[in-house]
Amino acid sequence: MVGGGIAGTMLAWRLIRHAGVDVDLITGPDGADDATRASGGLVRAFDPDPALAELATRSLRELRASALLRQWSGYQETGSLYLRAEPATGPRHPRTPTPDAAELLDRHALAARYGLTGLPEHTTAVLEHHAGYFSPDLLRRGARADFTARGGHLDHGVLREIRPGPAGVAYRTNQGWANADAVVLAAGAWTGRLLTDCDLPPIGVRTKVIQCAVYATGTGRNTGTGTDTGTDTGTGRHPLPAFVDETSGLYGRPAGPGRMLLGLPTQRWDVPPGPQPFMDREERAVRRALAQRLPGLQINPPHRFVAVAEAYVPEGRLELRPVPGHHPALFTFTGGSGGAAKTALAAGAGAAADLLGHLGQPGHPAVRPSTHPNTEDTRPTPIPEGERR
Repeated sequence: MVGGGIAGTMLAWRLIRHAGVDVDLITGPDGADDATRASGGLVRAFDPDPALAELATRSLRELRASALLRQWSGYQETGSLYLRAEPATGPRHPRTPTPDAAELLDRHALAARYGLTGLPEHTTAVLEHHAGYFSPDLLRRGARADFTARGGHLDHGVLREIRPGPAGVAYRTNQGWANADAVVLAAGAWTGRLLTDCDLPPIGVRTKVIQCAVYATGTGRNTGTGTDTGTDTGTGRHPLPAFVDETSGLYGRPAGPGRMLLGLPTQRWDVPPGPQPFMDREERAVRRALAQRLPGLQINPPHRFVAVAEAYVPEGRLELRPVPGHHPALFTFTGGSGGAAKTALAAGAGAAADLLGHLGQPGHPAVRPSTHPNTEDTRPTPIPEGERR
């Protein structure tokens, strides 16, 4: 497994729990800033893309059922609000992990409940009560510690070379040459460069900057008492949960008492992997969008800045993909496209099942060109509390 972000780490952690499977996790140097460390970690069940919604629902269900995963990730159940600029269609209650865990709100209800203004006429929002956010960085730390405790091998070197062969894949890191039955490139924004450096096709992986910041709110009030449950919008209405507003692009979440993380999508494409410059003009755009949507929420200058490259693919989904035209034991597992946190658990479980099938483990399906989730599949149920073999 090449890549120490949430995708590669959680997939390695899934695999090492199966008897007879040995996993080497090549993380690169510790301390490197990546999208996992920078992620706001919004988790919810709803998504306009049915495939993403399926993965997100399964991920949230597992997270809420596991005290261990909640502890590792620092999960905060603030609720989730997703705004769309179109009339509601489909069932009254969107699919969520528990019955009646969501409701639909129109723009009048959004104004009355949260003080949201300037919304297009047909705006509707999905409010999920059992959702919120976690820290992908904390989750991977917990999973990595458990991975090594189960016998997994960590290699903090860098992948230098790959040589597919009839019996598997030979690869070279700082520690020298080694052999594997399968190699998975799960290096996020570094994946395209790895493929190119190893004379392999980049398969449509692009990079794009994610920029956000944490602000102290002017009201200084928060409804939480020891738990981060939402941010007071300064209007005397309901506290604002984690949210995504498609109508403006604005997204955010509570970040502790009297603080919020806020951001907008950028248009900085095809940048080098790793940390990026924090652009003042993009930060000012966040302030303008916030003034339009939440005029009652006053914010102070940002005191923590995030700008980092993330991997994007046309499908917009984190999934296992064979590298086309090459040995069938070589895969990528990337493409979270800025939203991998909410699907990482289910996507990792599906990718692990596919890899086990490829390796000939009994009872597992053979690997498919795409792990597009369209049904409640019959893959192995994850161990929610992480019991040891």
